[in-house]
Amino acid sequence: MLWIVVSTISVSLISIYAGHSRLLHIDQITPRRLSISLLLVLFVFLILRWLHRIGFFPEAAAGFTMANVYASLFGFFIGAAIQQFNQKKEAGKILYVNRSFWTDIMPNVIVLGVILFGIQRTSLLSDLPFTPIRITSGLSIIAVGLYGLTIRLVPEFRDKGLILLDRMISWEDFMTYSWYSEGVIEIEYKHNGSIKSFKTMVPEEDELFVEKTLSKKIAEKLENDEFEEG
Repeated sequence: MLWIVVSTISVSLISIYAGHSRLLHIDQITPRRLSISLLLVLFVFLILRWLHRIGFFPEAAAGFTMANVYASLFGFFIGAAIQQFNQKKEAGKILYVNRSFWTDIMPNVIVLGVILFGIQRTSLLSDLPFTPIRITSGLSIIAVGLYGLTIRLVPEFRDKGLILLDRMISWEDFMTYSWYSEGVIEIEYKHNGSIKSFKTMVPEEDELFVEKTLSKKIAEKLENDEFEEG
């Protein structure tokens, strides 16, 4: 039991660092990469199950492995949640965000449900005995929920830039905008030497404010460029 506790704590700390370092962003997850990852996980699971069936992977080893897998998930999502919280704090106050039931209330209700399920999974609120797998699996679910609280489905316009899901786009990297269609704006920005864009919905009553905000940021950027050239 002691070795499991030591290993899960160590794995959690390493994973917190990895999650905080943001080695992976949401926009890097493509259907192809997700499919390959799920197939690899399924393949490993089937191999371990086969080894367990023939006696080369006993229950003690299986419990040790699963506890550390859950600990790594807990650490990664906690680290990512801390980084996302700090990123939003450094980006300054919100200038504009499209608030609605589906972008604010509903996602938070779902996330709170996930957190409550994670608490229940740890056996803290039941008479079930504490086990490393129950605790680490519950903590991993809670961590996913806490990370979900830091993610907004629509972009946030902040003092120092745009928050798009889990990525910060500084106003220096913002290039231009255009109305893709009625109520939908397209924003272009620079990222790693290439030009990218995203589209987001803007209610009719907010269109003028969004245009003024983005036009102001473009003007400020041009002024800064002229000052640096001068």
